[in-house]
Amino acid sequence: MKTEADSEGDSSNGNHRVTIYDVARQAGVSPSTVSRTFSRPDRVSISTSRKVQQVADALGYHSDMVDSRPGTQGRGLVAVIVPDLGNQFFTGVIRNIQDQCERFRFETLILETRESITKERRIVDTVAPVVSGIILVSPRMPDAMIRKCAQLRPLISVNRDVRGVSSICIDVSKGARQAVDHLHTLGYRSLTYLDGPAASWSGGIRWRHIFNECDAKGITVKRSLPCAPTFYGGYSYAEKYLDDPTGAVIAHNDLMAIGLIVALRRLGCECPRDVSVIGFDNDTMSMVSSPPLTTIHMSLSALGRGAADLLMQRLAGTTSTAATPIVPAHLIIRQSTGARLDKPSGRNVAESESLS
Repeated sequence: MKTEADSEGDSSNGNHRVTIYDVARQAGVSPSTVSRTFSRPDRVSISTSRKVQQVADALGYHSDMVDSRPGTQGRGLVAVIVPDLGNQFFTGVIRNIQDQCERFRFETLILETRESITKERRIVDTVAPVVSGIILVSPRMPDAMIRKCAQLRPLISVNRDVRGVSSICIDVSKGARQAVDHLHTLGYRSLTYLDGPAASWSGGIRWRHIFNECDAKGITVKRSLPCAPTFYGGYSYAEKYLDDPTGAVIAHNDLMAIGLIVALRRLGCECPRDVSVIGFDNDTMSMVSSPPLTTIHMSLSALGRGAADLLMQRLAGTTSTAATPIVPAHLIIRQSTGARLDKPSGRNVAESESLS
């Protein structure tokens, strides 16, 4: 079975290409470090990441778009592949992709991977012969595997920057800075990042920005083990959080944030009286939750329509060396965050109850 590094050395035309090994040798790091720099950015230090990126740019590592086979079948059909149809973030992106594809008289085929890398690859291989193009939303596959998939049909990566593949991403740096600033102003000097799936590239980017902002402000920040990006994923973390509370939590997404708030309430810990919670997405649930959730808004319209536009350009034969389109994010303040009180935010033993 090939590793990601092995796959990076493949060449479809027989000519030498810059490989992951070339970048590693020039940067003075291991091939696995180069791989993590691009697919798991949170697992590499900022200085190492910067060095690897600079070497990769200088050597031209995957600076050209992957050549895709033109679709001879399935004209007018686009496959949209997402990790979880139960997540409003993904359904919101899908609807905007559909709206834009319809303008070009393309229909969409929606498929769910259920967070499985193996299933994600299997779905791509299955649908590639019958569709004109593929849109991968928050793909979990390694970069090298995504590039292999992009050889099958014109492919767009959404919410994940992949070298050599047309991509559109969300820049969460502003939103993360605003969230940390907000908590710092409220008096918090320690916080928890409630992490999502281990294979989530966007989750790693969020952690890196949050960590950098906390470090700059002297805020202590800890990161949970990976959790399911669902209501229950946040709900199930509540008891673990109360073992060592920080007073404030930034969650991977709104569903997890709301699940955490509900579970903490059952344990006698009220939001925002005892803990301030911030989510990511600004989906409908964030507005109707109790309390309404402070969250980092990301434009699903710009993300979905932008992805469809990129695919239509590829299908029309337009190639571009322009930088990855970026969708900005910003903080929306609601009632789930409040001033830190001079008391611990642990569980209230008199009121708490077991979640088991």
